[in-house]
Amino acid sequence: MALRLGVALVVILTAPRVHAQPLNEPVPGASNFIVFLRVAPIGAEQVDLIRTDDGWIIQSGGQLSAPISREARVFTVEYDRKWQPRQLLMNGIRNGEAFLIESVLNERVAVNRVQENGQESTSTHSVAEATVVLSDFFFGAYEALAVRLQRLGPGDTLPIYVAPTGSIHLTINNVLSQALETSNRRLQATIYRVTFHYRNQPVDAEVWVDDRHRLLRVTLPIADLDIVRQDISLVSTRLAGVNIPGDKEVFVPASGFGLSATVTTPIGQAMPRDGWPAVVLVPGTKSTDRDELMSGVPIFGQLAEAVVEAGYLVVRYDRRGVGRSGGRPESSTIADYAEDVRAIVDYLEDHDGVDDNRIAIVSHGEGGWIGLRAAAREKKIAAAVLLAVPAITGSDLVLEQQRAELDRLQLSGKEREDRIALQRRIHDAVVEDASWDDIPQQFRRQADTPWFKSFLKYEPADVIRRTGQPLLIMHGMQDDTIHPYHADHLAELARQRGRREATVDMVLLPDVNHALLTVAQANPEEYTNVENMSVAPEVMTAIIGWLDRVVVPD
Repeated sequence: MALRLGVALVVILTAPRVHAQPLNEPVPGASNFIVFLRVAPIGAEQVDLIRTDDGWIIQSGGQLSAPISREARVFTVEYDRKWQPRQLLMNGIRNGEAFLIESVLNERVAVNRVQENGQESTSTHSVAEATVVLSDFFFGAYEALAVRLQRLGPGDTLPIYVAPTGSIHLTINNVLSQALETSNRRLQATIYRVTFHYRNQPVDAEVWVDDRHRLLRVTLPIADLDIVRQDISLVSTRLAGVNIPGDKEVFVPASGFGLSATVTTPIGQAMPRDGWPAVVLVPGTKSTDRDELMSGVPIFGQLAEAVVEAGYLVVRYDRRGVGRSGGRPESSTIADYAEDVRAIVDYLEDHDGVDDNRIAIVSHGEGGWIGLRAAAREKKIAAAVLLAVPAITGSDLVLEQQRAELDRLQLSGKEREDRIALQRRIHDAVVEDASWDDIPQQFRRQADTPWFKSFLKYEPADVIRRTGQPLLIMHGMQDDTIHPYHADHLAELARQRGRREATVDMVLLPDVNHALLTVAQANPEEYTNVENMSVAPEVMTAIIGWLDRVVVPD
């Protein structure tokens, strides 16, 4: 597993599903991967899958900058024809120190030799038959996992050996399909939503595999890591996503670049005399596409489909620097993203088929901050829907989520205090221009950006005070990302505006999580506990009912 969590491993030797047929062979060849941490690129890895006379070899090399700080000089994993592991060799530099790891696997035993910090050690572990060998921050090893996941489905397990630490196992939670369009071809990805099982710390991940049985992408939300094959990380690539009758691809002029968008017009319905009422779906700054694909669910794609059927023209768009949209996200702020929303609204105002007095926005998560900022500055926005939006300052939100993560990691009191104190010093340096002297350089490179400064300084109370539109605040009570109390606080702030037209409605959904999915019960592993992979029907019903009442009254 490509992640150190500082927790002990549980040795569970679980036999994989027995295949009735041999695994389909992957297509050999080289691939390049870009590694992103919190959306920013921090390195690359070049991977080569080689077919030999008696098996397979995975070779890779690359470099990651701080805070991971790792250089791979040699990385090789060998498997036989049936994908039984034989040996692993790693040689590189980690945090400025050279290291060497050798693992030989034979007859359900792994023998390891490790050289690091001038010392050598050996270890022996039991391993399951047909295990998959992974290692910390060497992502080429996932090529073997991409092959072994074939024909497995929800509930199936695979044994994993994390060299040179020990054995864990992987559970498959869901298997989804996603089409992607690159500049060269259209490809079909299979998305495996999985959990790596550590003691007291299950780690959720997504593993994307292409139609040639090669690795496309690995996403580790707990670490904010995204490892993406270069051909699908290019601006010219977009997720094919949800296709709705009435879709039309357009480019909307923004501040010196174009926003790539899909405008969907109702089909088989008579256009109202003054034009269609319109809804803009506002993406957050972590969205990877206009359909807001989250854990395999195209949230905005599904919302768009329902809202169009209800008689609204809908716009969903790639945020700047994503998909086919121009712009540079690394230097953008919340105010910049809000200006992009205003550009979409200006486009709709000039659209012959739109009633420009009835344009609403719908935003989700931190995208709600962008939507609120746009509504405060753009009176052409008639109403706003806020789905699972945080109500406290950006600085307080970061600290809140950090404490939740420290709780999950079960760190000691002293270590918790040290990490929180460091985070506070970073905030002071970013927002108050305090000294960076006692803050590690790698943290400064991540935090000292226009975007992070705008995020930390964001004050929802101040922005809501400057909005005059009707607001619908909706939150799932099983949201473990933005806790439900945020909805009550947002509604309280909105009610203080004191304007007759600035109405506030709040809807709390008992069995809905942050991804707007129905879950069976509250669970930290909420994305593994969904009843189906569709946005909860009550979300659609509440949004459309409110829009019909507020934006298009009888």
